[in-house]
Amino acid sequence: MDNKSLDRSKEQSHKDCFLLLKNNIFLLLGMSIAVAICMYGILGIFGFSAFPDEFGYWSPAAAILGYDWSEITGLGSYYSYGYSVLLVPILLLFHNAITTYRAAIILNLVLQCLSMVLLFLIARELFPEENRNVLAIIAAIAALYPAWMFYVNTTMAEALLYFGLILSIYLMFRFVKKPGVLFGILYAILLVYLYMVHMRCIGTIAAGLITIIIWAVARTKNHTRKGYRIWILIALVIALFAGTFLLKDKIIQILYHRTSSDILSWNDYSGLAYRIKKIISLQGFTYLVKDICGKVLYLGLATFGTAYFGIALCVRKFVSSFGRIRKREASYTDFLWIYILLIIVFQFLVALVYLNGASAPEADRLDNFLHGRYIDFFIPILFVLGFEEMLSGEKTYLGMAIVLLMYLGLGFVAYRVIAENNLFMRNAHGFTMVGMSYFIEYPFTDTFAFFRKELLLQIGLTLVVDLIIILCRRFRQRLLVALFLIIQVSLGVVACTKFIFLNQSYIYEDVRLADVLNDVTDMYPDKKVVHIYEGEVPYIQLVQFGSRDTDIQVVNGDEVDVDINEYLRDDTILITCECQDYAQQVRDYYDEEWMLGHLRLYYNQ
Repeated sequence: MDNKSLDRSKEQSHKDCFLLLKNNIFLLLGMSIAVAICMYGILGIFGFSAFPDEFGYWSPAAAILGYDWSEITGLGSYYSYGYSVLLVPILLLFHNAITTYRAAIILNLVLQCLSMVLLFLIARELFPEENRNVLAIIAAIAALYPAWMFYVNTTMAEALLYFGLILSIYLMFRFVKKPGVLFGILYAILLVYLYMVHMRCIGTIAAGLITIIIWAVARTKNHTRKGYRIWILIALVIALFAGTFLLKDKIIQILYHRTSSDILSWNDYSGLAYRIKKIISLQGFTYLVKDICGKVLYLGLATFGTAYFGIALCVRKFVSSFGRIRKREASYTDFLWIYILLIIVFQFLVALVYLNGASAPEADRLDNFLHGRYIDFFIPILFVLGFEEMLSGEKTYLGMAIVLLMYLGLGFVAYRVIAENNLFMRNAHGFTMVGMSYFIEYPFTDTFAFFRKELLLQIGLTLVVDLIIILCRRFRQRLLVALFLIIQVSLGVVACTKFIFLNQSYIYEDVRLADVLNDVTDMYPDKKVVHIYEGEVPYIQLVQFGSRDTDIQVVNGDEVDVDINEYLRDDTILITCECQDYAQQVRDYYDEEWMLGHLRLYYNQ
């Protein structure tokens, strides 16, 4: 090749790179924002923000690598092991607790950025006539949902669930658009893997199987020869799903053999029959209706009404899709609409079953009533659908009015539920209702003041979003929808600050205690380590995470009466919480005391 040809090749390469950058500038902008927010906070993050959830996902990873954390794991309920599979290489590669934790956050960030691309590709299939830059902006807005930004900065499974659900929609459209063995197997594996990440994804499995069956029946009318392959795919999903129960039993046997059945049932199907039984009564049905109002209100407020527009679009497409299926005129996007709506419906039902009775007078958890965690992970796709419907729909202005009326009606029901509660729902775990927890403060004493402020904030932001949409439609400048990124980013930073950053100074001290324990056990390898737990937040999990080789024995004061004299021994390194009635007695016995974070470490030289 001569010099001129080489120069032309380089010039063409530069043009191609510039064109690629130009065509994806808004996706790159969204990714840059995600990276900036993550980097803004990561140097101030040292460990867990959610107890015992995060440790529950690290424990199976530790067990795979040969560490025994079963005593500490037994303090919490059962957590699935799918996310743990991704944590294994991180736990293997990094040995410092803080570095290990931050590496997992970077993994979550990568999944969030990949999700923007997938949301954009899905949106292009569903709305082929829309401007690609507008779709890229909407995809970025969806992936920068404040609750998602919060979960990215933790090692809870939600960050993976957001990505996994979006990937399942992408694989579904690839499979039904051009059926093939590769995408069929990948989709089947992903469905079962999502269930392994969290059992509440049973709704997604149901949605997937029903959609594939509908597609198979519609397709085999014209493709009888290859119809059997679809049923093989369905059988594969069912077989893999059945296999997860064997793995689950093994995990429980290894890590949760000390956990009571009552605690295990919190996140398990063993309490499912009881939950369903409670619904099948007049009182249970009344609570169910109120529960629905609470969750539907959350969907609207957390998305500033866009979720309602997205659901309305989904329902309309769902109905028209079946009409085309009956006429044998269906395209692959028709099955995609069916799949998306089924996911939303089934996952919403799963949340209702798991949290049923949240509106009962004796139920004190506000976050179980106005719950987001179990439904948050399908909200990004509703952002995409909702914004497009608001920009292109024929009845957008009427829809805006209906949204505000729904706020008032559902808000009234929620207010009455709180007022009729025995304790006025003064127990609120903000990180499970991130989408409407921006005014939450601890101690949480005035539920009514919080609810009023939150409702007014979200109504105000809904009006701002409506104004942006009106300007986009009036002046035909749809790129103005990018202004919504300011709202998303601002609320995301507020959520991360409130539930993560503000607590990390104490978390850092707990992690430091793990370093002290490592030094002490190196000096006295024959001493046993005992932790006395009496129902407090299990900050000992941070110590175990940072001292992964140490076998920490737990004395659970919730289950047995603690006689402190039994554990005042020279061969024992004792760890207690900061405020115990026997603290002075322990200090008198031990020569050395370390007071860091929420815990105290004692030993004799």
